[in-house]
Amino acid sequence: MLGNVTCELRTNTVRFEVDLTRRYASYRFWTLFIACLAGVIIDCTPVYASPIGQGSPTLQECSQVDEAALQDELNRVTQQVFAEALVQVDLAALVKAEWQETGMDAVIDSEIDRAVARVRNEQALWDTFLSGWSAEKAEELTRAVATYAFESEAFAQKIDELSAAVADELAQTIAVLSAESVSAAFYCLQTFIADNYAEVLVHKFEQQVQAAAQAVDVGNSNELDTSILTVLNQHRTALGGVGVIVAAQIARRVMANLGRQIARRVAGRIAGRVLGRIGTELIPIVGWVVGTGLIAYDLYSSRDGALPQIQEQLKSQEVKAGIRDEIVAAMEPEFRREAPQIARDVANELFSQWRDVRRNIRQVLALAESDAAFHALLNRLESTDDLAKLVSLVGVAVPALGEEGFQRAVADGSLERVLDQPASALRIVEGTGSIETALAWSALAGSLLDSVVEVELYKHISPEQLSRPTLERLLALGNQAAIQKLALLNLNEIDTLLAVSTSNLNTLATRLTPEELRVVAGYLPLLEQEQRNQFISRVASDPAILPLLGSEAIKQRIIVSNDVDATLAFLASPRSLDSLVADLSAVVRGQVGMGLFTYKYGAGQSALIGIGLIFLAAIVLRLVYTFVLWLVRPVSPLFRR
Repeated sequence: MLGNVTCELRTNTVRFEVDLTRRYASYRFWTLFIACLAGVIIDCTPVYASPIGQGSPTLQECSQVDEAALQDELNRVTQQVFAEALVQVDLAALVKAEWQETGMDAVIDSEIDRAVARVRNEQALWDTFLSGWSAEKAEELTRAVATYAFESEAFAQKIDELSAAVADELAQTIAVLSAESVSAAFYCLQTFIADNYAEVLVHKFEQQVQAAAQAVDVGNSNELDTSILTVLNQHRTALGGVGVIVAAQIARRVMANLGRQIARRVAGRIAGRVLGRIGTELIPIVGWVVGTGLIAYDLYSSRDGALPQIQEQLKSQEVKAGIRDEIVAAMEPEFRREAPQIARDVANELFSQWRDVRRNIRQVLALAESDAAFHALLNRLESTDDLAKLVSLVGVAVPALGEEGFQRAVADGSLERVLDQPASALRIVEGTGSIETALAWSALAGSLLDSVVEVELYKHISPEQLSRPTLERLLALGNQAAIQKLALLNLNEIDTLLAVSTSNLNTLATRLTPEELRVVAGYLPLLEQEQRNQFISRVASDPAILPLLGSEAIKQRIIVSNDVDATLAFLASPRSLDSLVADLSAVVRGQVGMGLFTYKYGAGQSALIGIGLIFLAAIVLRLVYTFVLWLVRPVSPLFRR
């Protein structure tokens, strides 16, 4: 216990020959009582806790230690600090406090009374009476009472309860004790990382340790937390606010992982040591009661002999203190031997966390060691989020840019500028192999950069080819396939198509190839609104017509057409006999011109069709003429008269 006064009572067990003369027995009693009292008064030695400063030479050396020797240095620091704190632990005071808390006195008194009653019933009246005059008989009765009392089930259960209570309290004491070692090791690593790498890595290390500590369920104990924080708050200036919190979590984790194991192992020796030796020569209860003259034979000469005084003295505080001393003697060697393992565990745990941090960002650390400009960039980072982004950027940029390109990006500051952009900019760097392109896209898109990356627009068009309004309307389509096809067109073509309604444009972009979309974009500016609507509707419903619209001649005929839908339907219909009749009908009705007919069927076919039509017309005329002659022939003589 830190700051308590340690008082050791050393009582030498002296076996005296008992003089049957009451006067000499009484004289020995008072002589030894005064000797014991003098031993108590003279041998009380106060022990005070000495503060452990974070600015000690031991800790100042941490910034200068070589990386390869860091773990050994941490072990040395924690062992040194722990050894100084270990001296302050008062096991005797701890056992006494738990003894009182568990009510050991009442159980001992009860079991002594029960044992005395049992011995009184078992012993002959003469033997009991004789014990008041015979030291040997008194010793025999004392052993019997002690054996019955201290081997009883109730006493054994209470000893187990005491062991558990001592283990719990010792675990908490270990946690508080470890707080000094934790703070020393933690500060040592903070100093080492800050001086050899960058301050932001200190914060990363703190996060790593905190996450690991929080992963262990250590329960809730406000009293323990207060005790730990009381120790750590002395070093708040050195550790920082976060450092104090993290160190407290580590101290509690030490208690959960190792402190409780050691405490239970140490306290577990109580039952075996005490229960196995009570009432024997190894625990000199008989010496306390008889040998030191605590039985004054001149006080008892009744038929109960020495039993009343045996009962009184076995229930005395001297006997109980002796048992507590035996408990402490059982715990002390084990505790002193096991406790240093805690310091080793603290050092190894913290070093392991730093090793994990190094492994996760090893590429960044390697670059910082070889490139002064990159090291300066690392030092300028303000948060662990920035560090995480830098780690990701390095992982992307080094293979994308190559070593020389990466070094140029560091030197000209473009790499650092990317860190200020949304995380999605890293995908542009990875996809294009260019930091400048990523920065240009970020400048153009701003808050829309994530959407640009999501639809992979950067893979199909450069930011210089787009304006901000065009980009906004393009992304508003919400159709990745449509956006990617439109991105293959030039800015004018994109703007033209974006004038089409979103639903129609999505339909067109889904059904048409980029080349076909380019054809559509070539028509739309030349058409009136009604013509444009008919054109889009026909093309959307029948995309197969697009290959027929590439001709400039067709374009001119469509532009001047009064019925674009009929014109496109004419072009879309096959060149068959059935279609020929319909096409001729369209020509006759004036829906399409003869020039478009000639384009569809070709000059040769059109000529043949024309000749056929003329021949057919001649035949028809001849038939009509013949029919008319046949009709007028009967009446023709009338006209001759």
